[in-house]
Amino acid sequence: MAMKVKKICYQGLYCVFIFAFALVLGKVLFGDVVHGHNTITLLFYMALGVGAMLLAYRLLGKYHDFIERYDKIILIAFLLIYGIILLVNGFALRFTPTFDMDAVYGGAVQWVKEGSFSNYYEYYGYFPNNLGAMTVLHAVFSLASLFGISDFFAVGIVFNSLLITFTVLVVFLVCKKLRGSVGGVLALVFFLLCVPFSFMGAAFYTDSLSLLFPVLFYYLYLHYKEQETWKMRLVFAIAMAAALTLGMMIKFTVLIMLVAVLIDGLLCLHWKKVCLMAGCSIFLAVAVFGIRDAVLYHGHLDREQSRELKTPYLHWVMMGMQNSGYYNPEDYEYTRSYSSEERSGACLSKIKERVHDMGISGMTGLFMNKILVCFGDGTFALSDFLDDSPKKESWLHKYILYDGKKYSSYLHFSTGMLLMVYFFMLTGAVGCLRGSMDGGGWEILAPRLACLGILSFLMLWETSGRYFTNFVPLMLVCGVLTFGRESKAESVETDR
Repeated sequence: MAMKVKKICYQGLYCVFIFAFALVLGKVLFGDVVHGHNTITLLFYMALGVGAMLLAYRLLGKYHDFIERYDKIILIAFLLIYGIILLVNGFALRFTPTFDMDAVYGGAVQWVKEGSFSNYYEYYGYFPNNLGAMTVLHAVFSLASLFGISDFFAVGIVFNSLLITFTVLVVFLVCKKLRGSVGGVLALVFFLLCVPFSFMGAAFYTDSLSLLFPVLFYYLYLHYKEQETWKMRLVFAIAMAAALTLGMMIKFTVLIMLVAVLIDGLLCLHWKKVCLMAGCSIFLAVAVFGIRDAVLYHGHLDREQSRELKTPYLHWVMMGMQNSGYYNPEDYEYTRSYSSEERSGACLSKIKERVHDMGISGMTGLFMNKILVCFGDGTFALSDFLDDSPKKESWLHKYILYDGKKYSSYLHFSTGMLLMVYFFMLTGAVGCLRGSMDGGGWEILAPRLACLGILSFLMLWETSGRYFTNFVPLMLVCGVLTFGRESKAESVETDR
């Protein structure tokens, strides 16, 4: 009976995943009223990407023994070359940060130079969610200053490029664990085709700074499942908690990965193992956030003033319930017109009003447009940062910046490759669902649940083409799962 219920849960979750991302794929291809994509061009690039991946899989399969023998050399060579590309592009795309990135970067720089970030106290009163990213950059910049380095933007580029390179490494390791060495090398091919990653070095904001942590948490979870002693389980549970905590400090959406893993764990692990995992993660996160806040509010920010300024989380839900969910300065004026005690209630009231006014058809249309904004831009909206007063003109700018002469070509190519990733995410999930219906082939669920989680979250939150960036590595994992056979690491445990 328990196995039957478990099977129904797996099948139900896979059905929801397939429906959701089939909707994303179809809407971006055939109903984009936001970006003005040309459907024929997108189909061409998507087909090109699909063909490239199938060809790569066939060639890698043909030389399977060679790949197995030399996968470490291939990986090291790729990471070195990719890291150099990130650094070269990062320095070529230097810019002057503004708005939120200025607060994160500028606050960290002022903190290192002057011992405080007083110019940004008001900003962090309104937006304490960015304190974690600034704190991380402050630690990195402080370390660099010990060696006499004062070009902190260059340090940011190097640090961010290292994080992205480590993300590629972890995705490789995950895919190798689930699909063997061929799967790991296929992940590298995915990264090559998703070209915006190679331009991300200079945009060291929360989207890229948190890129590593969801997939790292998942990689540690795969090892956690394999441990046979409670001592080693505790070691990996603490490592998972550390990855989750640091990721959540930078961008809170990393929490979605914990939820996905816990659901996966409830379906395939003994409940005691799930409790250990959850307990370590929650305890460490609460402790670290508490220590961070105690330090910052004791030595820098005024807690009472910050309480008066703080923007309630419901504000971003309210902003997400109109105008395709875009940033709206009038909503900030509305929220701040109320006292701190009244803001959450005022935002909730406005949410109810907007939902009532839109009705079912209006809400459906809003969600469809939010899908396009959030998941229909293969450039990951990097130009939101890179077009802020570039330091020098580069040939890359005519492709990457919104007003660049070649931007449309870059947008269509990048989005076509993103659609290719969606295509393989779907085909892999459909194959897995068929396998479960035939009595076997249940794949690991957590990466797909995480992708479904970020989609669900962004349907409620403020929308941006950047906000799903830190979950794209997990989408690449889902794409790789389409290829090859189930490995031992994917098998569903039954030690209940």
